[in-house]
Amino acid sequence: MSRQLRFKEFVQNVLGCTCPDKVFEQIDDRRVVHSNSPHHRSITIGGRLLVYIWNVRGADSLKEDLPVMLEAGKKERDERGLSRFRAVLAVENSPHDIEAQARSFFTRYAGKDDRIHLHVVPAADIKGL
Repeated sequence: MSRQLRFKEFVQNVLGCTCPDKVFEQIDDRRVVHSNSPHHRSITIGGRLLVYIWNVRGADSLKEDLPVMLEAGKKERDERGLSRFRAVLAVENSPHDIEAQARSFFTRYAGKDDRIHLHVVPAADIKGL
């Protein structure tokens, strides 16, 4: 399966994005090495959608690190004129263990910004990207 198709399937099937097929012709996937934010991947799709991926090791880091990640993504989205930002938390064990806590922090941070989305997924869903 091509890289482009893997990203398309992930974004449409796992994240539930309804982006048209054309946007997947342009994918910029960057590994993040030095950042205050905990995310390790930054993916821009079609010059419209920004996706950050963070491999979360446990709920302890959510309180401090999730707002930092959300702020970094929102800032990048706005500075680059992108349409949406999707924050993906990939969890090795059951995503349900941290989802409620992550959503609580997310709701307080995002407020009425309907162009930021949070996804808590099993780490297996990002394998192969």
